[in-house]
Amino acid sequence: MGIIDELEKFENTLSNDDTPEIDDFILYLCSKNVDLRTSAEVQIAQQISLLHRYSKFYVKKLLKNSLLQTMDEYTYLISLLNCESLSKTELNNMNAMEKTSGNEVINRLLRKELIDQRRDEADRRSMRVFITGKGRNELITIFPDLKKSAFLLSYPLSPKQKGLFAGIQKELCSFHQRIFMSGKEKSLDEIVAELDSASD
Repeated sequence: MGIIDELEKFENTLSNDDTPEIDDFILYLCSKNVDLRTSAEVQIAQQISLLHRYSKFYVKKLLKNSLLQTMDEYTYLISLLNCESLSKTELNNMNAMEKTSGNEVINRLLRKELIDQRRDEADRRSMRVFITGKGRNELITIFPDLKKSAFLLSYPLSPKQKGLFAGIQKELCSFHQRIFMSGKEKSLDEIVAELDSASD
């Protein structure tokens, strides 16, 4: 039985309100005693999931005494560092977050005065957000520990391996950003079917 068959079975276990996460799929496979070693795709998914957790482990340490309390708050703020401003939709899409969850992160940063907002001159119904001086100072404070976190996460790799891995990650993220933008209302089956037809 292939990974696509397992994906279909997993999707059938979800309710309409559920948002499937890769961690949930991995746990599902484990509960069904699927031999994860037989599928390179599942191994990649599992290792990416673990790396994300290890990264959160390090980020939690560096944010211990910071106004930023979550990895999402950090990634949203860092996204604004070199931008004059972004719409809330642009910021959510850049961080691959759904509107509701993303706006909660934005509101927390607004309450802490790490970002501010203003009306979009081109579309008065829309708000644009930007980093404040307080937000910049907060990032400057945590940058030394951030470098340590990045160092630890990739520590065992040689410079050549790091370059190769960085390129692979960039390709994966670029691909999945396109899927995230175009496939929000599609099921996993529909996304996979489109990929199959495109490769024919």
